[in-house]
Amino acid sequence: MGIINKFRNFLLLAFFSLPVQAHHSFATHYIPSQPFELEGRVVSFNLRSPHSFMFLEAETLDGQMVQWEIEAAAAAHLQRMGVTRNTFQVGDQIKVIAWPNRQPDNPLIFGDAFIAANGDIFGDAPNLNLDKVEEGEAMDISMMSGRWQVPYPQRLNAPPMQLSDAGWTAWENYDPQKSPANTCERSTIPGIWYAPFLVDIRIDTNQVIFQFEHYAQTRQVPIGNDYSSADFKGVFGMSRSDIQDNVLTIYSHGYPASGWGLALAAQVGVDVPSSADKRITERFSVIDGGNTIILNFSIEDSLYLAEPYQKEIRLSRVRDDEPMFGFECELDSAERFSQ
Repeated sequence: MGIINKFRNFLLLAFFSLPVQAHHSFATHYIPSQPFELEGRVVSFNLRSPHSFMFLEAETLDGQMVQWEIEAAAAAHLQRMGVTRNTFQVGDQIKVIAWPNRQPDNPLIFGDAFIAANGDIFGDAPNLNLDKVEEGEAMDISMMSGRWQVPYPQRLNAPPMQLSDAGWTAWENYDPQKSPANTCERSTIPGIWYAPFLVDIRIDTNQVIFQFEHYAQTRQVPIGNDYSSADFKGVFGMSRSDIQDNVLTIYSHGYPASGWGLALAAQVGVDVPSSADKRITERFSVIDGGNTIILNFSIEDSLYLAEPYQKEIRLSRVRDDEPMFGFECELDSAERFSQ
């Protein structure tokens, strides 16, 4: 059990767990306060999205062999920490720091850190932040252009916004089996701002282009007074933007009704949907010598919200050459979430 003590502080803020928490009711399935060490033989390992999976055969104290199914983070997160499809080979004897299932007899657990057969440890997130720009440099909104890390969402115990009666009904009747997480439904606004992946932002004279690592989505917002579809699938609704006093403001509406809705799953683990009446205003500004974006957004939904909700999120700049990994949501991988 010594390895658990070695990673005690790391496990409290575990990197691997956060992407799962970003959109899923993580605490519904696993117990992060009870990490344990599991050593065994790799049966299979699949680097996938939205969840990677490993099967590990381990011997119990009474000599019985048990095959554990180990859920882990999305391929992009594991790849950023150096895990490849060949890191864990069939037959390798490895160690896993895991979080147990809330169902005591369920051998589906969450892999929080891995120690490979050669002793390499995978679990600590690399530092992606760019070296600080001189504070005296002007913070023009054009400095938004670059690559950014979306932060990990803060975990809450109750809804941070005022829900309507319909919102509370959806809250009280939440069924994780029907979560959009299980069907590869693409994230939208504001949910994608809670997914701790990278985003590349470019501003030109006519539009702002967001390239999200999460679900490999592109959002194009025109600068001016005319609304247009922000993506060809309609996930991001109709939008337009303007720039005044070095603040980029994006106005959007026309979102399809969605189970992701208000992105509550990212904060409290329970989805509350949004209606076709959802409207969002996002305001972006750059501080800290160009190293931080402050995003303030407000969201309205006359069906599920009793009043508009406002939130601030801060994005951190990373190197422009920091790789953005592919994200191909695989349905059978997504469906395993609700097991």
